[in-house]
Amino acid sequence: MICKALALAMLMTIGVSTPVSFAAAPEDNESGWTLYTNARFGFSIRYPDDWRLGNPISDGVGVTLYPPIDHSLVAFSGHMNVVSGSSQDGRQTLDEFASAHRRIITELYSKKSIAVKWRPDQNTSLAGFPAKRLTFTYEDSTQGALTEHHIFTLGRNEGRGIRLKGPLAEETRLLSAVKKVLSTYQPGRDQNAVSPLAPTPDHIPAVPR
Repeated sequence: MICKALALAMLMTIGVSTPVSFAAAPEDNESGWTLYTNARFGFSIRYPDDWRLGNPISDGVGVTLYPPIDHSLVAFSGHMNVVSGSSQDGRQTLDEFASAHRRIITELYSKKSIAVKWRPDQNTSLAGFPAKRLTFTYEDSTQGALTEHHIFTLGRNEGRGIRLKGPLAEETRLLSAVKKVLSTYQPGRDQNAVSPLAPTPDHIPAVPR
């Protein structure tokens, strides 16, 4: 199931009551940040020099970044929407995806004997697309109280996912840092398209000189 694949990708790689809209509107002073672009799903993000770039997530779906906050990470990934659901296209809706994602996360942590406490889901936006934010907290035997925010969009064909993890005590600080980084987020191609537009060898535009 593709939702489980996304959940696993996020896991391989905080709550507040005020909804946050993660729209793409980069500030001038962020233009010098390091640019990461995902070749498979087309999304891009800029991040500060003091954030560490981790290894690519399996199958090239995304990457994990490490802010200068102990025990924290921010993972960016893409995913396909191929599961049947109740949308007009016969595929899963954003609400259905959120429900399945929450169930899968609960089951994955339960297998580790970790109880998660869910906060109410929030409707938000990511780079102009409708999005959901799922937030939960739990106790880690070595890192203490942790919180995670899973933010994702879902189009007819593709979606995008973001996982934030960090100490509960540093949640406000982490969210503030991530919100600024996410202001540079670009979704890439239209995730509602049936397939990405790719030029054929006979129609590759010439490089400007």
